[in-house]
This record gives sequence, C-alpha cells and structure tokens, in this order.
Amino acid sequence: MAVITFDPRKVFHYGFVVPNMDRALKTWTQQGARLVVPPAIDPAQNVSCALLIYLDSVPIELVAPLRDGPNPVASRLAKGGGLDHVCLFSDSLEDDVAKLEADGAMVVVAPCYGAVFKRRLAFVVTRAGLVVELMTRTTVEGAEGDPLAPLNGRA
Repeated sequence: MAVITFDPRKVFHYGFVVPNMDRALKTWTQQGARLVVPPAIDPAQNVSCALLIYLDSVPIELVAPLRDGPNPVASRLAKGGGLDHVCLFSDSLEDDVAKLEADGAMVVVAPCYGAVFKRRLAFVVTRAGLVVELMTRTTVEGAEGDPLAPLNGRA
C-alpha cells in the first residue's frame, strides 16, 4: 500500500502578478472569484496584494506593483505577468528555509514581516526555477486582527 505524504493543507495560495489591481479584481470576480482579503499595500515590497477564492477552491493572491519605485514583480510583469509563485504554510520558517537552501534553493527574501497577511514570510527560488513563498500559519505577536480569519477551517 502506498502512502501519500503530500499535505494539501500546506498549500496556501498561488500568486499571480497583475499590472493593475482594480482591473484584475474586476476580471477575476466576474469569472467567479470571491474577494476574501481586499487590496492592501506591503510597503517593504512596494506592491498591493489581494486574496481571492476561485471557484470555492484554492486561494489566489493578486500582486500588483505600486506606481513608484522598484518592486519584486517587475521582471514577471515585463514578461506579461501571470502565475508567479506558490505559497506554502510553514510551521518552522527558518528550518524550512534552511532545508530548501541545503537542497540548492536561493533565498531572495529572507524571513521577514509580511504586512498584508500579518505573518512572517520568506521567498526562495528552487533549482527547478519555482518561486516558493513560505509563510507562518499564525500572525506575528502583537498583530491586530487576522486578515485570513475568513479562511479559518480551510488551512
């Protein structure tokens, strides 16, 4: 008997880079997506992010650059935008980043505070070219409210 070790509860969202948040929200919601976390600004990354549930299934994070200054999605946007990353929940952020690094991944954003979801996160690029965001399940200590509360029971 084969045992499946994949844990779908660890997959949190798929990130899509879009050029314009308002237009993207309109398009996605017209196609059946439901807005769960309205657009919010992450000043450290210089982007706006929103979270949708598509077809009552997987969460989709829309990421749009702000008008001024550098941001981590510019190169993806220059290629037309679209699917950018997969976000996995992490129960031990530093350990998971270290494991991925040991497997040859390159850390592109070291563990830090993510303002939109009020959790710690990190980004790595695997040797296969996959961009992986790791994010803690719990909000940082002292965070007021939990933007992901509407998803309780899903993760």
